[in-house]
Amino acid sequence: MDDEAPLHRLQCLQRDLIAFSESRLPNVARLSAELEDSIADLKRFLDQKGKNDESRKVVWPTVTPRPEILAIEGVEFRVNDAFRESALRVAEEASLDELEAAKLCTLETPDAGGLPDTALPFRALLRYHQYRQTVLECMRMLLNQYNDAPSLNDEHLTLMFTQTVDQLMRGPEGQQDAGSKLWTKCLEGLTNVEGLLGKLAEHRQTLAMTGRSNQGEVAEALEAQRLLLTRQHESLAGILTCLLNGTFAVDSQAYRSFVTKVSSLDVPRDIAIHYLPVFIASAARLGSGDNTLETESHNLHKLYAAGPAAQQWKASDLRAAAIVAWLAEYNKRFADPTAGKFNLQERQDAERARLDLFMQAVKDKAFHFMLAACQWLKPEVWHDPAKLGLVGFLLSDAPAMPLDAPDPSSAMVEMTMNELQNFTEALIENMPDVVRRLKAEEDDQRRLRWAPAPNDQTHFEPDLERFMIIMAYAYQDDQDATQDFWLDKESNLYGFLRWVSQRLPTPRVAAFCELLRSVANSSNTANHAHRFLLEDSTMLSGKLRRTYSVSWAQIFAELEVFASSLRDKPAMPQAVGQETPAYVDNHIEGIETSIMLEAYLRLAAHICRSSVDARNWILREQTFHLGEVLLQLASSGIEGRLQASCFNMLSALLVDKVAEVNDGIWVMLDNWIAAGGPAGSTATRPAVTGKPSNPERYYLQRFAEKPETATAFVALLIALVTTSPSQTEIVLDTLPFPEHLGAPNRHGGIEAYIDFALGTVFKQSGAYLAATFDATEVSVLRYTCLQLMYVALSTFNEDLVMLANTTSMAVDSAIKASSLAAYARLHPFARVMDWLFNDSIIAALFATAQQDLDILDSLDVGSPLVQATIKSVQVMNLALRLQATYFDVVRPIVKMHSSSRAPTVGNAAYASFDDVMLGQLPVVAQVAKFAASNHADLSLETLSFLQKVTVSRKLSETTQAGDRRLRENNRLVGLLQDSSDAMASELALVFDIGELDIESGELPLKVVKAHATLDMLIRSLDASPTKPSLAHCLLGFTCDECGVEIASGSAFSNARSLFHTVAACAAQIAVAIPPSNMSWLLAVKRGCLEVIAKLTLSPLTARLVQPDLLSMEFLAAVMQTQIPAAINPLWDALLPNDPEALLSSSGAALRDFIVARKLSFDLAALQLQAAAVQKAYSVQEATMSILRGVIRLPTGEAEPTLSVFDLVDFMDIVTAEPLEASTKFLIDLDLSACIKDDPYTGMAYDLSVSEQLLVLRKRELVNGGTLKDANDEQQIDDEIRATLASLLSSNTFRSIKAARLAAVEAWTELVAVMITCGDLSERDLALLALQALQTILPRLESSLSDSMDVATLLGSLALVVLPAALSALSLQQLASTAHERLMAAFRMCLKALTDSTAELVLRGICYRVCREVIKSMPLTDADGKSTTHAKQLLQLVQYAGDRLLAVGCEDAFSGRGLTRVSAVMFINMLVKLSQATRSSAGMLRTLSKLNFVPVLIDTSIGSVAASFQAEDEELQTTLAYFHAALNLLLTLCRNADSTQLVLSSGFFSAVEDSRLFSTDPDIGLDIDNPRALVEFYKLLAAVLRAVAAIVLSHGSNNNATKQEAKRFLQHNRYSMQAVFKRTSAIQKTSGPPEKEALNVAQEFSRLMLLTGFLEDDESASQRNSRLDGFT
Repeated sequence: MDDEAPLHRLQCLQRDLIAFSESRLPNVARLSAELEDSIADLKRFLDQKGKNDESRKVVWPTVTPRPEILAIEGVEFRVNDAFRESALRVAEEASLDELEAAKLCTLETPDAGGLPDTALPFRALLRYHQYRQTVLECMRMLLNQYNDAPSLNDEHLTLMFTQTVDQLMRGPEGQQDAGSKLWTKCLEGLTNVEGLLGKLAEHRQTLAMTGRSNQGEVAEALEAQRLLLTRQHESLAGILTCLLNGTFAVDSQAYRSFVTKVSSLDVPRDIAIHYLPVFIASAARLGSGDNTLETESHNLHKLYAAGPAAQQWKASDLRAAAIVAWLAEYNKRFADPTAGKFNLQERQDAERARLDLFMQAVKDKAFHFMLAACQWLKPEVWHDPAKLGLVGFLLSDAPAMPLDAPDPSSAMVEMTMNELQNFTEALIENMPDVVRRLKAEEDDQRRLRWAPAPNDQTHFEPDLERFMIIMAYAYQDDQDATQDFWLDKESNLYGFLRWVSQRLPTPRVAAFCELLRSVANSSNTANHAHRFLLEDSTMLSGKLRRTYSVSWAQIFAELEVFASSLRDKPAMPQAVGQETPAYVDNHIEGIETSIMLEAYLRLAAHICRSSVDARNWILREQTFHLGEVLLQLASSGIEGRLQASCFNMLSALLVDKVAEVNDGIWVMLDNWIAAGGPAGSTATRPAVTGKPSNPERYYLQRFAEKPETATAFVALLIALVTTSPSQTEIVLDTLPFPEHLGAPNRHGGIEAYIDFALGTVFKQSGAYLAATFDATEVSVLRYTCLQLMYVALSTFNEDLVMLANTTSMAVDSAIKASSLAAYARLHPFARVMDWLFNDSIIAALFATAQQDLDILDSLDVGSPLVQATIKSVQVMNLALRLQATYFDVVRPIVKMHSSSRAPTVGNAAYASFDDVMLGQLPVVAQVAKFAASNHADLSLETLSFLQKVTVSRKLSETTQAGDRRLRENNRLVGLLQDSSDAMASELALVFDIGELDIESGELPLKVVKAHATLDMLIRSLDASPTKPSLAHCLLGFTCDECGVEIASGSAFSNARSLFHTVAACAAQIAVAIPPSNMSWLLAVKRGCLEVIAKLTLSPLTARLVQPDLLSMEFLAAVMQTQIPAAINPLWDALLPNDPEALLSSSGAALRDFIVARKLSFDLAALQLQAAAVQKAYSVQEATMSILRGVIRLPTGEAEPTLSVFDLVDFMDIVTAEPLEASTKFLIDLDLSACIKDDPYTGMAYDLSVSEQLLVLRKRELVNGGTLKDANDEQQIDDEIRATLASLLSSNTFRSIKAARLAAVEAWTELVAVMITCGDLSERDLALLALQALQTILPRLESSLSDSMDVATLLGSLALVVLPAALSALSLQQLASTAHERLMAAFRMCLKALTDSTAELVLRGICYRVCREVIKSMPLTDADGKSTTHAKQLLQLVQYAGDRLLAVGCEDAFSGRGLTRVSAVMFINMLVKLSQATRSSAGMLRTLSKLNFVPVLIDTSIGSVAASFQAEDEELQTTLAYFHAALNLLLTLCRNADSTQLVLSSGFFSAVEDSRLFSTDPDIGLDIDNPRALVEFYKLLAAVLRAVAAIVLSHGSNNNATKQEAKRFLQHNRYSMQAVFKRTSAIQKTSGPPEKEALNVAQEFSRLMLLTGFLEDDESASQRNSRLDGFT
């Protein structure tokens, strides 16, 4: 049974409908197909089989024993009684057919989600409700799109939705149902859902009564069901609303059934609210004259009017809301007084009845219900005490919402607010008399209330205010609606706004200001609101007239009146610390005046923040001294909320951060604080008895009494210190206040304000909670203080200090501050860092961060608690990053000026912020869990924080005592070990990146989190490669003091760990959206592969990871998803050879693509090597098959893939060269100080620091007068941009180049491993080698001009594969191909040797390749004639020209290491080739011209003695060189001409000078090493062979040569005798070197034989004997 498919299919449809509604669906064709596939599911809409006795008997048979087999829809299942009981429970709870319930249970296996069997019925019920919810939501969105189809302006899209809905509306017989049946189904569905919610409420009550906690599996399952049922109820109400708003036939009978159903409703208020949009929409559909006949509307009206047809309701306030919604539309029918059959009196009576009905509904709390619905649907995420207080006042006698009610869906909120907009507009347009009556009655009630003899029964009901706030809620977030609101000045809504703004009493003025704020919800609409307030902009004089409408003039006049009264009031003397006298409050005349002023200030602040026009008008065109007035009010002792409003208004004026305004407010504020009041006050200031030492601190304390006031004041400080958004220069070198601020009164700077914000406000934030202040208000206060800390830390430019110390730049004169020392000392950074090492601030900071993750995830991301938590992590992040600058630079400067600074507040025991965190380690562990948060900002900030924590030595070092779990283990890892699986399971979700996530082409949020997670894991693994770290813990390993293991039953052992998720992502993630490769996808793939590679190569984890990767067939999966480099020609929409690619993310895309290839090669080579070492032949065979381009599937089938030779195509990608900047003014600027460490290239330019250095250089030139005019300034600006572009392109180019080199190295290593460890047959190995040569040679040729490093690597690989390629010559089928490839290799190497840019190592490789190729070819045939091969080789050598021998000779003499040897051996082979082809004459001429042979003799034979006596570390190489040289001499001595060249080069004299034969081995050598003695004998034998070859080459008739050889023997007679003596009794000799000595003896014997030395020697002896005898 494929019952998973319908749910999955509908979820996909729901996802695409949501994306389409938000205009972000790129694949509309898929949506069309999904609609077609889901028609059957949508048609079944809420159809279900009820409980059935027959089905129950099948599920629970009465026979005993019950059978084990249960057949469901033809499929048999083996079940037990527990399963049967679960199915019956599901059927009972959902009123569902028992077989259907059993079918649901079969879809939920016992271990799904890791839950036990007892949870099976809950899981089945959740699946059932999830399916119904998905169907309902798809239907709602589909109908909504159907209604909006005419506005799509796309015939195809309109047709797609209309055809789908038409099919859904057809009955079983094909007739058009048009919605009536769907309406009935929805009403039944609503009743069913409400019944199920009632059952859940009973279950929860039972749990509470039995004393069981509301936590655990059962409670969680009940809560999940409640949420799904609530969503179903919302969707059903939404469907009804869509039916009413569309063209579907919803008749009066359907509406009657609806009203009848709702009248008996007895549900919680959060459920009842779902009916509100339905009532409003139905009134618009059936009540007005547009869609319904007059008689039908009149009959429906009787449902609400007094009479026998009226319904009796259980919820009176819901009935009242339904009535006002109905009358607002129904009254439209009577707009024309001449229409209708009624006479004037009847019409007036009917109108009066409707009016009375409306007013009675209002008295029955219709507006209460609507306003309560608005407050619940749109709760204040951020703390707004004024609005909360106003709404709380208006709802003081309304029933409360259930505290545990699920939050409404965004669709429900949007739909209800849209309907409320329609309602308010209809009421204003159709019932203006009602609105006027509401106002008149309220005014009357107010007059009676304040009459000289008020009636005790007078009750004031602010219903007009409630309506205004309802209207404010409806419009506050709908910018399109408010824009339309302002554009039509003739509309009823605009007229209502103007009318209601006049003669405003309290609290109506607050309600009006709230309404005006809501319709000024964007910059454009705020400008409209500003112009609205300007319509009466003449300043009032004299007595304040309260009858005018709200305007700027009215607002300023009110402020001026009360500020003037405060200035003229005397102040009472008070002692230090004395509270403000209570009588000051009497200056503000009553609470209503405070409410009015607060409302005006909140409105003015809101409009100023949003409207540029308003800010400019107030700051530039007004003579009214607003700042002084606000400070006067704030200092008057008024209540805290009004003080807060004054500070908020000042903050609003600083949105643009105009320097003059910012400095002006600073000076005004500082003067006010220093003087104890505003400068403009004419009243006598209080005499302070007991003068405080720091009056500004004393004066500021008064603002810390209430959190709201303190928050507003700190927010003002933030506005003052924040960098201007209009600042274009990157260099932050200005102080956010006048540098001499406060100097006349106290220590210069703003330390007093920082001390107040942190040392008073933030420090006592915990005390506010203890004093029962609202927790949300305290969270706002903490957030504001942390924001001040964040701004102070993030705006400090630490690069200035670095540039001053590392460059010759005169930073002091170039920056805008007076000096660098003044900047470092006065910037708030220093004081904030001081406070971060204060114990009280540390406690407050970590208390803010220590939050429950589940609570945070349940809140809106904009809530104060979440934002405060995010900000606390950001502050910790900055403290870790900037602490070095603080301790090393800033604090010493501050200490030098300690006399001009407030006392130190930090704890001297802390040497770093790491010490601070060490003392708060449990909180740090709690913060680490935020990495798994659903809030992206919190998760990303925490991951960045963990990157720094993982490299902290103090936090990562081991412990010795305490908890055994922590002993000898990483401190943080020990604390996180138990919760790491939960964190990892959440982090794993971001690596599930599918086609749907990337199809839009925009960077998805989960990819951003994946990047951050990978960066953190890589950083952690790099910081602790041999010890357990946070990364190991999160990846699924069990960490202990000895290392890491895989625990039995863990997520790793079950292949569900983060490691496995990362591995799957590395293998499966798509990297391109054709035709472009995407940098952000490639970064994820590269990061995943990097993590896997580090674990695989690490000795700590290799033994655990490598077998697991094998079992996953990871290499096959990676290779299977590799794509050719050229298949997608673009890289982030740019071609790789486009110069712009180096200036954008395209370069990063290309780099990561190559790095990913490199890592794949590394992993493949490691797997193949490991298989060879372990003799795992099956793994070895499978790996080789994969690398050769064939994946063997478990079924035995073969799937082709790219081979290792296809994957080298990354070398063929051509990139542009980096840009070069041509400069005039910056030509001598040294940018070396801007170089930073880079993970790819080792070093790269820091562009931020570079730009700052360039800007400072510009300022230096300006100050020095070098820049004469505007043209010069424009030129240097152009030079700065060009230089930065050059640096960026250089960074990118070098990173790509480094990645390519590393990838080539990995590829060559992999191919070499395949050759050496592949366990291939001779033929397969030869084929592999030939294929490798075919791939290598053309790339080697191109690399000669691009990259010598790459060429060297390719040449080395060619040398490795050469023996296997040579073996192909002996294979008949491959011989021709092998010969062709070898000749190509020979030609390529000759080209490299003659290339002037070729490096020594590469030439050494090429010498060896050429030598092996020549050596492998038969140079002569059986008749001694040169072969075709020899002629081809010679031809190639001749093409290379004389430079070939010149380079070879040069390397033979001056080369290093093996290159010298290789060069000599190469020349040796060339000599043999020339001899075989009878062309040695030319070779000899060239060698003679180059003076090669004499130098060769001198550097070999002539220096042998010195080489043996010196401490030559490369002795083996030197000996090899000697032998190679002697072999070359031996080769030269094969014919007379070359032999003569050797003789004429001083061969014999060189031998004599070498003194090789002058030592008697029996007497003793200067060689103590036996191995050296062996080499000595080898050299003797080699020299003797050369002498013999000379004699043999010249022939026996050449007496001169023979005589020279004889003299040689005679001269070295004693050495020869010693060798013969040693070898004469070789069987008796036990010491070495017997074999080598025999060789020397043989060579002596051969030479004596050739020269006739013995004969001459014997003749001489005989002569001597005769002479002796004669004597």
